[in-house]
Order: sequence, then structure tokens, then C-alpha cells
Amino acid sequence: MPKRYDSLQEYHDTDQAIGFRKYEEVHFRVGLLSETSSDVTFTSTNRNGLVVDLSGTAKHLTQMDGILDETPTRRGDVCLIPPDIEARFAWETRTERQTSIILEFDSEVLAAYLPDFEKDRFASGHLLPANYADRPILANLARLLSREIDPDQARGRLFAESVMRLVAFEIVSSHWSVPMQRPEVGGGWDSRVKRAIEFIESKYSDDITLSDIGQASGLSVTQLTSRFQKDVGATPYSYVIDRRLRQAVHLLKTTEMPIAEVAVATGFSDQQHLTRAFRARLDQTPKQVRKA
Repeated sequence: MPKRYDSLQEYHDTDQAIGFRKYEEVHFRVGLLSETSSDVTFTSTNRNGLVVDLSGTAKHLTQMDGILDETPTRRGDVCLIPPDIEARFAWETRTERQTSIILEFDSEVLAAYLPDFEKDRFASGHLLPANYADRPILANLARLLSREIDPDQARGRLFAESVMRLVAFEIVSSHWSVPMQRPEVGGGWDSRVKRAIEFIESKYSDDITLSDIGQASGLSVTQLTSRFQKDVGATPYSYVIDRRLRQAVHLLKTTEMPIAEVAVATGFSDQQHLTRAFRARLDQTPKQVRKA
């Protein structure tokens, strides 16, 4: 029978049919969840949620923000659930019980673990809903955090916070909605920053590094990051990603190139990498941009 709860956290804390052990800090908690087959709806999630399926399912239905996915989950698949949306999960387990890692965190966690110059930029964004898929970095970080639940494996608060810092960087780089940067080169800018931009404009589709940009501009990596942020209002990394995205949007709208080829032509490793960047920066997929 379908079950309905006000929040994901209420389900974990009150449903008598599940087992839930947790490690909790002020702004985040990680839990090990043991469940049988079920059909659950949350009318509103009060925190950002990350779920790692450790068992896989025989059948699975996920519906978030109007997006439906009926693909069975695989062991290690990760789902991302933003706050304040209705989400439904219906599944049949392969064995008697299914085990998952649940990471719930406030958005303040991301701000606390980001460099100061990035905080305002990400304050206006939000976690993008993402149905179950292979996300090995997030899955491995969640596994590390889940060790804190077991006193025999726990490494302490400092370790947990260090792992959460890595989670924050991974989420904001690939799963956080932020506006694309479109800065214009200003007349009062440092001439070396202008050279850095000229280099990026000519090489953005290549596999360039901060060292490459710094060498072309005459700045060390530390100086480059500081001066670029001061003049442009974004990091060199963000500028490169946004430049690649602008070209990808142009190719999608003006050519019939397959999306996988657009990805490679604009400096992304593959179509999945391009799609993650589109969702994070534009809150759309490449297919949606092409159809618009």
C-alpha cells in the first residue's frame, strides 16, 4: 500500500517497517537504511538528500519534479533529492531487504565548505533533482561517511567534515544550478588576465590546465585564481566551463551534430559530462536546449 509522509526525514524516523541507524551533525546526517519493497511519497523534503542504493532493485519507479524514471536501480546508483519538491519512490527488492546510504544536508553545508569567493554565486542556486544513476564519486564519499555510524570504524568529526567538504565540491560542480557567467573584458582589467582570457578563447575545447593558463598569462596559479576572480567575478575553471557551454549551445541550435560529438567538440569528455554541466549551469539537458 502506498505510504505518504511530509518529509523524507519523517519517513526515516517514524516508519516502523524500516531499520535506520544514523550519524548526525548540526547541518548534515548520514544513515544506513534497511527496507522491504514499498511505495512511498514525500510531500516535501526538508533537506537536500543523497541516496546510495547498496543492493539494486528488481523494479523501481522514481518521480521527482514531474520527471518519471522506471529503470531498476543497480548497486551503487545514486539519487539526488532537492528540498521542497514532491518525490515518489516505488520499488521491489531483489532480496528480502534492501540497504541504502542516506545523506541529508542543509544548503548551509555547501556554503560553509566553499571558498568565500564562490559563496554568493551558489547561494542563488539549488540542488538539481537527479534520478538513480552511476555517480561513483558521490557513492564512494557517502560510503566513507557511513563508517561514522559504526563506533569501531568511526574516525571522528574532523574526518566527517573533511569528507563533507569533498561532497560539497562535487555537488556544486556537477549537480548545482547556477547561472552561466558571461563577463565582458573590461578596460581596467589586469593585462595578464586579458591574456588568460585570450588563451582560454583559443584553447577552451582542449584539455587545458590552470598551469597552462597561468603560463600563457604570465601568472602563477595562485595569482591567476586571485586576479581572475577579482576582474572577472568567476574562477578560471568556471569561465572555461561556461565558455564550453556557450559553444555547445551554439552548436546544438545551429547544427545537427549528435550530442556526443558536440560534447567532444567543446571540450567535454563525453555526452554524460556535457549533460551534467548543462543541468548544473542551465537547469536543462542538451536535448531540451536543442528543442527550445
